[in-house]
Amino acid sequence: APRPAAGATAAPPRSAAAPGSATRGAAASQRVYVRIDAQHEQPAVLKRLQALLAAHPGAHPTVLFYEREHRTVALNEAYRVKPSPALFGAVEQLLGEGTVRVK
Repeated sequence: APRPAAGATAAPPRSAAAPGSATRGAAASQRVYVRIDAQHEQPAVLKRLQALLAAHPGAHPTVLFYEREHRTVALNEAYRVKPSPALFGAVEQLLGEGTVRVK
């Protein structure tokens, strides 16, 4: 009887983790795309973008699209973000209107 009780005690944390896993699964199917045009492809701007992304941690992978080269770069897990009006507003202020979206 003590073992099933221990299993029952362990079950709530697992079920509590399940919604997080579901959220992570849903987030994994959506990505945050950031478009960088040639004008903004500068080390100082990219460093500021890096700081913005790091300041908004979440479950959504981030993909950069370099317009000049028509190249996409998927960022590592350190730059998974939580989409928000604050993050999107800051990115658009840095890179221009319409440069960030979730899809």
